[in-house]
Amino acid sequence: MYSEKLVELPRKGKAIIITDIHGNLTDFKRFIHIWDEFDYEDNHLIFTGDFIHAMGMENDKSIEILEYIKFLYENFPNIHILLGNHEWATISQKPVFKAGINQTFNFDTLLLKKFGENLCREKMEEYIEFFKKLPIAVRTDNKIFISHAGPPTNIKSLDEIKNITDDGFNSDNTQLFQMLWNRQDNISKGDLNSFLDTVDCNMMIVGHTPVDGIKLLYKKLLIVSSSYGKGKKAYVELDLEKDIKRSKDLLKMVKYLK
Repeated sequence: MYSEKLVELPRKGKAIIITDIHGNLTDFKRFIHIWDEFDYEDNHLIFTGDFIHAMGMENDKSIEILEYIKFLYENFPNIHILLGNHEWATISQKPVFKAGINQTFNFDTLLLKKFGENLCREKMEEYIEFFKKLPIAVRTDNKIFISHAGPPTNIKSLDEIKNITDDGFNSDNTQLFQMLWNRQDNISKGDLNSFLDTVDCNMMIVGHTPVDGIKLLYKKLLIVSSSYGKGKKAYVELDLEKDIKRSKDLLKMVKYLK
């Protein structure tokens, strides 16, 4: 199922796709409850990254979510945790800001409060090693490509995705950086079509950009906001057994938190 940094899912069962929790423990628990009702053989749960870093520290439950996510990753092979740009920032030790708030600094402060000076550095190293293990993307047999953001430009083969971290995790690794950071303003229709042709997929699902539930770009890129967004909170219940050749096929599989 795993090939380096790419998870490949067969044409069996369904997959729940959840984006950008950003330290919201209430929403995280709601999605876990949905999964508990949905979990059976051949089904999958996919988190597309950015499960850490809330806007303010008061309600930031990044560490609690991270510990739970780590447990799921290590114990359930049908749960797939992808790397997001906020987890990448922890690996590369790059400050990341939202609305002028240094979330890298806030995360360091949370670690210090939770574990104290003696354990703080040890836990940070543990989390960084965990983040480095995470896959970058999921590709399904019915031709859906799932990642945190992207697509990157100038990808020439699927092997480049599988080995995308071979050049490290710093910002000089352009393909990885674009896979984790590219938003709609950085993506042309031509770039998207070229990428989908290269990875042999019909559609792409990402998070990263806050939207009102969902936004469809160029009829092939579905942007989803599951927790941190601009209104409605959406997720995708992807039927891995159905042919998905156009946007209306995929849009039928979008669900909303009530």
